[in-house]
Amino acid sequence: MERKRKGGMKGDAGHAEKRKRKAKAGFSRRKALTMAVAVAMCLALFTVPFPARAGTGEALAYIRARQAPDGGFSEPGRGGNGQDATTAWCIMALSAAGVDPSSVRSQGRSPLDFLATQSANWRSVTDYERTLLAVVAGGGNPYDFAGLDLVAKVKSFQRPGGNIGDAVNSNAFGILAYKAAGVGIPPGAVQWQKAAQNRDGGWGNSPGAASNPDMTAASIMALRAAGVDPGDPCIASALFYLRSIQNGDGGFAFQSASSDVSATAWCVQALVAAGQDPAGTAWSKNGNTPWSFILSMQAPDGHFVWMQGRDVNPLWTTAYAVCALARKPYPVAVFRGSGNASGQGTVAAPQAGSGGDAGVGATGAETGTGEAGGEAVGEESGTVEENLAEDPVNPEVGTEETPTEVKGEKGGIHPASWAVPLAIVVLLGSFFTWYFLVRRRAGAVEGG
Repeated sequence: MERKRKGGMKGDAGHAEKRKRKAKAGFSRRKALTMAVAVAMCLALFTVPFPARAGTGEALAYIRARQAPDGGFSEPGRGGNGQDATTAWCIMALSAAGVDPSSVRSQGRSPLDFLATQSANWRSVTDYERTLLAVVAGGGNPYDFAGLDLVAKVKSFQRPGGNIGDAVNSNAFGILAYKAAGVGIPPGAVQWQKAAQNRDGGWGNSPGAASNPDMTAASIMALRAAGVDPGDPCIASALFYLRSIQNGDGGFAFQSASSDVSATAWCVQALVAAGQDPAGTAWSKNGNTPWSFILSMQAPDGHFVWMQGRDVNPLWTTAYAVCALARKPYPVAVFRGSGNASGQGTVAAPQAGSGGDAGVGATGAETGTGEAGGEAVGEESGTVEENLAEDPVNPEVGTEETPTEVKGEKGGIHPASWAVPLAIVVLLGSFFTWYFLVRRRAGAVEGG
C-alpha cells in the first residue's frame, strides 16, 4: 500500500509538472501572439501616414532651395538667375500648399518681385494667362501688376465668338485666368471649349488634333471653373477618356508610352475638380492610382522625377506635383477686388470641386512650350514647338525654358515611406526566429 501510494504521488507530481509546462508554453504562445498583433498594429500606424503626407514638405523645401538671388526660381544647371515661367508655376505651388509666396525671399526679393521684372518677355496670350494666375496666387493685383492690367491683356486676345486665342490650351487657361481675376467668363469661351472636344472624349492641342491627357485635364478644370456641372456629358466623356488611357502604373503619359508626373499631376487636379478621388478605387489599375504614381516618383531630395529614367525640368515637375498633392485644381486662388486697375482686392482659395469655384488653375496655363515633360504647344497655332523626340516639354511653359535633364536621379518611393515599415518587419521576423528556433527548443530540452 505504501509503495502504491508513493507511486501515485510520484505520478501526480509528474502530471502536475506537465500541466505546468503546458500552461507556461500556452502563456508564451499567447504572449508571442499578443506581441505579434501589437507589432502589426505599429506597422499599420507607421505605413498609413506617409502617403497622406505625400512628401509635400520635402518638395517645398526643394522648391525653396532653388530660389535665385533675384527672387525667382531656377532649374538646376540654368545659371543663377530666375526663370519667368518656372517662377510662375512655383508661386502657384507654394500658394496651393498654404505657403505665402511673398514670404519666400532671397536677399529680400520675393518671387513676385522677380516676376514684375519680366514683362518684356510676355507676348503671347498664354504668357499673360500664366502670369495672371501666378500673380493672383501670390497675392498680387492682376489689374495692376508691373504697370500692366493683365486682365485687359488676356481680354485683348478674345475673339468675337468668345474664345480666348485659337488653341485649346489658350482658351482653357483664358477661362481659368478670368476665374482667377474674378470676372465673368464669356459663354462663348465655354461653348468653344466644349465644341473642341473630340469624339473619344478628350481634347488635343488644337481643335481636331489627337487627344492627350494634358489638354483633357486642362479642359476639365476650365469647364468646372466656368460652372459646368460634374455630371455634364462633356465632363463624363472626358473622364471616360482619361480612364481609357490610364496606364497600369496608375499614371498618364503625354507623348510616350511611359507615365510622367506632369501629365499625371494635371489629371489629378482635373479629377479633384470633377469631384473624383484620384487615390480611390475608381481610379485604381493593378492596385495603382494616379496619386500613388506621383508619390512613387519622389526622389530622396524631395523633387519629383518626370518619368522613370528621365529627370527633366525637376523644379517645374515638382511644382506641378505639389499642386496635385495639395488637391488644388487651377486656379489655386481667386482675386476678390473691385475689378479695375486701382482697386485693392483680396485673394481667396477656390473650393475644389464646387462648380464655379473649383477647378481653375493658377498655373499659367499652357503658355507655350513646356512642362517638364510633355506638351510643347504653340499658344496660338497649337503646333509643337519643341523636339519632343529628344526632350519633351509641357505646353504650359514659356519658350524661354528648354528642358533640363538631371542625371543620376531615378523615380522611386521616398525612403521615409518604406524605411520604418521595413525595420519593423525585420524586428518582427527576428522575434519569431528567436521564439521558434531558440525559445521553443530550449523549452523542449527542459521538458526532457
